[in-house]
Amino acid sequence: MRIRVIVVIVIIASFISCTSSRETVLLSLNHNENKNQTEYMVFPFGNATIPGKWEKTLYNSISKQQSFVNEDSIRIAIAFGSFTSFEFNLDGSKKGFEFVKAYYEWDSKYLIEKHNLNREILSQDSTNNFIIWRIQGTNKGEPIDNVFLFGIKNRNVSNLSIFTDKWDLDKKTKFLKDLFMNK
Repeated sequence: MRIRVIVVIVIIASFISCTSSRETVLLSLNHNENKNQTEYMVFPFGNATIPGKWEKTLYNSISKQQSFVNEDSIRIAIAFGSFTSFEFNLDGSKKGFEFVKAYYEWDSKYLIEKHNLNREILSQDSTNNFIIWRIQGTNKGEPIDNVFLFGIKNRNVSNLSIFTDKWDLDKKTKFLKDLFMNK
C-alpha cells in the first residue's frame, strides 16, 4: 500500500512539473472622453495614457505588441513585459539602462540582419532608463522609417513605437518620450 502511495505521488509530481507556468495578465483599454485620452493597461507589466482617441488594431502574439490607430491614421504599437522574459536576459543579470542597451542591440540587430535596414540612436537617458531609436530603409519595395522607445521601470519593460510619415522626427520622439515618462 505504501509503495502505491509513493508511486502515485511521483506520477502526480511528474505531471505537475511538465506543465508550463503561466502568468495571469489583465488587459484594459478605455477612452476617457473627459480627458480625451486612451488608457491602456497590461497588468502587472505597465500602462500607457495616450493622448486622443485610439482604437486597437493588430496584436502580435510573438512580440506581445498591441497596435493602435487614431483618426489621423497615425499607427503606434505598445508592448509591456518582464525584463526576464527576453532570451538575452533570462537570468535577470541585466538591469536598468544596461538592460535597455542590450535590448536595443538585440532587437535592432535582428532588423538589420533580417531586413537589411539601418539603425540610429536618436536619444538615450541613463537616468530614466530609455533609448529612442530609429530604423530606416526599404523592405520589399516599401520605405521603412519607424521610431522606437525601449525603456525599463521597476523591472518592467516598455516597447513603444510609432509608424507615420505625417509627423516629423521631433514630434515622433517627443510623443514616445511623453508616453513613457507619463506612465
